Amino acid sequence: MEYTISAFVNKLLQEKGITGLSDEVMDQMRDDLIERAENMINANILANMPEDFLEEFEKKLDEGQDEEIQSFCRKHISNLDEVTANALVKLRKIYLANTLE
Repeated sequence: MEYTISAFVNKLLQEKGITGLSDEVMDQMRDDLIERAENMINANILANMPEDFLEEFEKKLDEGQDEEIQSFCRKHISNLDEVTANALVKLRKIYLANTLE
């Protein structure tokens, strides 16, 4: 999923028309947007995780096994792809609505 988020962020920066900045600044903007995207996705996942599985989910997050976490989410959130996509659409709307003034 990391590549997908990275590609999404690159496209978002392109849509925003951000150009002419140093590589260092662009890298920082990408990193910040990736973090925002991941936070938004995680918030949507938590909001859609059945309450009965929240404690078990938190334990899995603490263990940090990405594949196991994704598998757990897919098992307990039937529309996980939609939940993820909705988070990214929301981020896109927010980001493109704000200006760099």
